[in-house]
Amino acid sequence: MPVDDLALQVDKDSPIPIYVQIYEGMTALIVSGSLQPGDALPSETDFSRHFSISPMTVRQAMSELVNQGYIRRERGRGTFVAPRQLDHPLDRMVGFSEDMQSRQLVPGAKLLLLETVRAPEHIAKVAGLPPDTQLLRLKRVRYANDEAVGIHDAYLYNIQISRKDLQKTPSLYVLLAQRGITLAEGIDTIDAVPASEETAALLAVAPNAPLLQTTRISWDSENRFIEYVVAQYRADLYHYRIHLRRS
Repeated sequence: MPVDDLALQVDKDSPIPIYVQIYEGMTALIVSGSLQPGDALPSETDFSRHFSISPMTVRQAMSELVNQGYIRRERGRGTFVAPRQLDHPLDRMVGFSEDMQSRQLVPGAKLLLLETVRAPEHIAKVAGLPPDTQLLRLKRVRYANDEAVGIHDAYLYNIQISRKDLQKTPSLYVLLAQRGITLAEGIDTIDAVPASEETAALLAVAPNAPLLQTTRISWDSENRFIEYVVAQYRADLYHYRIHLRRS
């Protein structure tokens, strides 16, 4: 893409450093949607020549855009607008489908497993269940606008859900609500993990690529254990936001 095609201006008489102007201008183009994920960007040399500025100045702006996740460099190919990151707040319990719909994205799912299993020892322990308790295991790839962003592996207690139910209503939390189950409380634990070969193939990332993993344990309004779910998300598409307050 030629620099002329970008609605980007630089004011050399401004007290704002030029690299900041480029960074803010490019950020505005990406956030507004004028530049879409996957769009190829001009080279640093093209920027430098177009604005008659130092390549170092352009490199400083581009590096900051990379650090903030707006663009990415691909060796031998060039620089591209990065996939849009999904900012997930941690101040309330939100289901994946509800989260995507709030962003005007279309949620989707591919069923990998739906079976009744004996509760794994670590789940039975944290949930306070007898070792031989049977749980419904539901494992799915989750999509946002047809792009795989994560994998959910859930274990559900005393709940029956069929493949037909999931085809009709993909949202697990909606299915729970239809059964009169209201999730009231949960605990999320967040870890950084490498993608296994199987997970990498499902999420279209390289083996050992960084993933964000959350482990959630949820209870209903009567303090009954409902779900234990491990979710793994592409780190280049998903990040978590925590609102902190110092009282």
